[in-house]
Amino acid sequence: MKSIFKKSLAAALLVASVPSLYADEALLVADAPLKVPDSTGGFDFLKTDATRNRLLANHTGNNSLDVFDLADGKLLKHIPTGKAQDVAVDEEAGTYLVGVSKEQKVVVIDAEKLEAIREIKLDGPADAIVFNPKKHELYVGHDDGKDLWVVSPRENKVSATIAIAEAPEVVIYDAASDRVFQNIKSDATVLAIDPETHQIKETWSTAPATGPHGLAYNPLTNHLFCAGANGKLAVVDAKTGKNAGSVDIAKGVDQIAFDADQQRVYSACGSGKICIAQDSPSGLTSLGEVDCPHGAKTITYDAKARAVWVAYADASGSYIQRFHVK
Repeated sequence: MKSIFKKSLAAALLVASVPSLYADEALLVADAPLKVPDSTGGFDFLKTDATRNRLLANHTGNNSLDVFDLADGKLLKHIPTGKAQDVAVDEEAGTYLVGVSKEQKVVVIDAEKLEAIREIKLDGPADAIVFNPKKHELYVGHDDGKDLWVVSPRENKVSATIAIAEAPEVVIYDAASDRVFQNIKSDATVLAIDPETHQIKETWSTAPATGPHGLAYNPLTNHLFCAGANGKLAVVDAKTGKNAGSVDIAKGVDQIAFDADQQRVYSACGSGKICIAQDSPSGLTSLGEVDCPHGAKTITYDAKARAVWVAYADASGSYIQRFHVK
């Protein structure tokens, strides 16, 4: 394991120190967009189910969780949920957990039958969510509220509420350090939460990124990546909480995706750009951007195929599109 770590680290250092290597190379190569059948409206968060090789798309405009085959982008099913915002996978239970905003609930879906099997009521609209498999708990952000709910899908209830500053955005869980990270739009911070006690242990600034939306983590460098509405992708050292640099990105980013293979961060911008940055122990280096459809503000990474997916809608319908990593 040590030799693999050293090789990965050396590769990351080399790429970051020589960004000109990529100056004339297409970093992402686009497949043709795929129109989603029987569908209208835009999307929120995208996730992958690596075990079943599926793309999970929260189709907010269609009031459904859309499930696609990652191999060819074929739609497997629209699952009615209400206004779906985000989804998490409970591998052990064999379920998808969908946070729903307007209807204020979590919908539990059988991942094999692709059918909703029960609901868990919330006290407000859900936004981003993440599942902690160690404790079998789901963290659900109260959309533009002041709560982070801890939901027990097995007990079918909200088991705890964490008081936070207003307007949580993305929440993620790191198994290696056993921490939950939550960024906050209103005060441009990211919280480090202990899942054993549900206590906020640290509060760190995301400056120079303001109005942070996208959030991702690299366990190799202990870097938290926070994409701000102001066009900055900031790095927070998850050991010290200090700023570890930043790069410029397009404005309008909602979700970002981390590619552990290439040590890259992909930021999806609704104005038609995917911005790409290279991580290393010393910080981020911008590798440039590629064009993508307008409205594609969420993104996910498929490690098996080494590709990223975006989703968007226009007057003609709803679409998904794959970009292969070069």
